[in-house]
Amino acid sequence: MKFSSDIVIFDLEASCKIFGLNEIEESNIIEIGAVKLDKKTLEIKSEFSELIKPSEYVILPEISRITNITPEMVFDKPNFKEVFLKFIDWYGEKNKSNLASFGIYYDLPLLRKEVRVCGLNYGNYFVGGGLDIRSLAIYWLAKNNHSTSGISIERLLQKMEIQADFQFHRALDDAKATALILQKIMSI
Repeated sequence: MKFSSDIVIFDLEASCKIFGLNEIEESNIIEIGAVKLDKKTLEIKSEFSELIKPSEYVILPEISRITNITPEMVFDKPNFKEVFLKFIDWYGEKNKSNLASFGIYYDLPLLRKEVRVCGLNYGNYFVGGGLDIRSLAIYWLAKNNHSTSGISIERLLQKMEIQADFQFHRALDDAKATALILQKIMSI
């Protein structure tokens, strides 16, 4: 597989109305982390990381335990729209990069919802869908005779024998870890 444009691997951390339900319409993004990978080398060219003050759903204690993001940490942070516009400045022109994520089926709809809620048009900034690194990783696991059930970024790094020190469930670290996973998959 070759890429015709740079890859932007992004990860979101979110608060929600009811812990464990992960309903897109009842969640707010509280952190965006991303890395931009060169289309040829897949090396990280730049990084983006911002905390966001949630608009509706406060950070529940269970979310803080998982992410280590507390309500106090986001109290004076900008709202989603301000951070999203910074992200777009960093991301660049919509035809120059493709979005990717570990589990794009959750992150992309949540991003689209938050963009819509703040009054912007997602299609003005991004083309099409996104690349799901988790799906590629499941293929890699099966091809290399590993179990594919219950896979997380942390467990995948272990199975791929990638040594790295990350704070999982923080957006930038998860994006960096996902970049290492993609690099490993593509090195075959």
